[in-house]
Amino acid sequence: MMLGKPKIAEILLATDLSENANRAMEFATSLAETYRARITVLHIIEKVPPNAEMLMTAILGYDNVDQYRQKSKKELTEQSKGYLEKFCTHVADQIAVECRLIFKCILVEPGNAAERIIYHTKTGLYDVLVMGTRGLGLLEEALMGGTSRKVLQGCRIPVLIIPYD
Repeated sequence: MMLGKPKIAEILLATDLSENANRAMEFATSLAETYRARITVLHIIEKVPPNAEMLMTAILGYDNVDQYRQKSKKELTEQSKGYLEKFCTHVADQIAVECRLIFKCILVEPGNAAERIIYHTKTGLYDVLVMGTRGLGLLEEALMGGTSRKVLQGCRIPVLIIPYD
């Protein structure tokens, strides 16, 4: 039986914009270079607790929580996408990508991180998922659920998880 090189043409990189997520991006770009693959960057904006929304609504002077939600969702999406575009350009410049785009697109959307990541892995568009961990301890991981653990349980494509350094 002859083993071949796995097909990796499309990489999904899930990022929470943390320092460790930047390490995950290094691994994703290395994979992309090795396999001549393209990367889709995914950032999920998780919902804040209702009491925090009410506080922010009052502090920022919005008339109601719905107004805050609409404006903050749009602003957070634009800010996150802008940050990621600059970061991806910087990474592509550093690795000297020749005449091909390593970063296919950047997706920023609201929702539960684990659920949205799993959703995207099930679309059939990606060959591998790359993501970092936040480095929580075992007790915190057990109590809070852990995005990485949930993604591993629900994901049907290979997952490369970069541990917290």
